[in-house]
Amino acid sequence: MKLDIQLDDEYIQKLSCIQQQTQQDVTEVIKASIDLRYQQLQQTDDSPTKLQQSQFIGSFEAEPDLAANAEAILRSMLQ
Repeated sequence: MKLDIQLDDEYIQKLSCIQQQTQQDVTEVIKASIDLRYQQLQQTDDSPTKLQQSQFIGSFEAEPDLAANAEAILRSMLQ
């Protein structure tokens, strides 16, 4: 894929600073930035599929209406 992007002066300065400090060319800097953002999104992915794949689902038993009636259920358990 070939990209043609326009950056304002602020981002040109930031890109130049990153290049100077890392000794990377523009392509390497962009790839590293994409990798970093991708990793962040994977770590904060709260999708239902990810939750369903975890061992949390089905790890305990509870009343089917637990969320709606939590207070009443707790009171009955304490008595």
